[in-house]
Amino acid sequence: MYAKTGLALLAVQQGDTSAAAEHYPYFHSHQGTTVWTISSCDRLLGLLSQTMGNLDQAMDHFEDALSFCRKAGFPTELAWVCNDYAVALSSRNGSGDRTKVKNLLDEALSISTELGMLPLKQRVTERLETAPAAPETAPANPGGLTQRKVEVLRLIAAGKTDREIAEDLFIGVRTVSTHVSNILNKINAANRTEAASYANQQGLV
Repeated sequence: MYAKTGLALLAVQQGDTSAAAEHYPYFHSHQGTTVWTISSCDRLLGLLSQTMGNLDQAMDHFEDALSFCRKAGFPTELAWVCNDYAVALSSRNGSGDRTKVKNLLDEALSISTELGMLPLKQRVTERLETAPAAPETAPANPGGLTQRKVEVLRLIAAGKTDREIAEDLFIGVRTVSTHVSNILNKINAANRTEAASYANQQGLV
């Protein structure tokens, strides 16, 4: 598996479509597992699919990788999945992709900053600076909250502490505290009790 993983990553780096297609079946049989040098086999499948030119298939694998990393508690791998998923979405540029790219890069930046992943932090920062702005649309969530802030708000409404929220979302406690402060400001809530009440009124819980 070590050798196959190295060859698969080399195919991705070189943009070798035929080699990516050759390695894909082997790793497809190992979905939901970890592999050498790359914690999520699903992320590798996403990269291989992207190299093969099958972007929709790549998105499915990156979604699986996000779910796998959140459940397994792999924040460093989660940051890389967010980054690679954002890159794939940027090349597809479908409806709603720009907004999702921004959200994924924001999450990757938050994790890489929290954990001191400097090379990834620099890479994500550069992508955020050059990424095209998402089109102005009406906020999908109440109060103009991002999806991540809605997730935090739901956990606030469930009575969880900042530390418990951090554990559930695999992010740092300081990051959660920042989210909580921003949420209170956005929805004009004085405290967590009012925030929980707001979440109930908006049907978020």
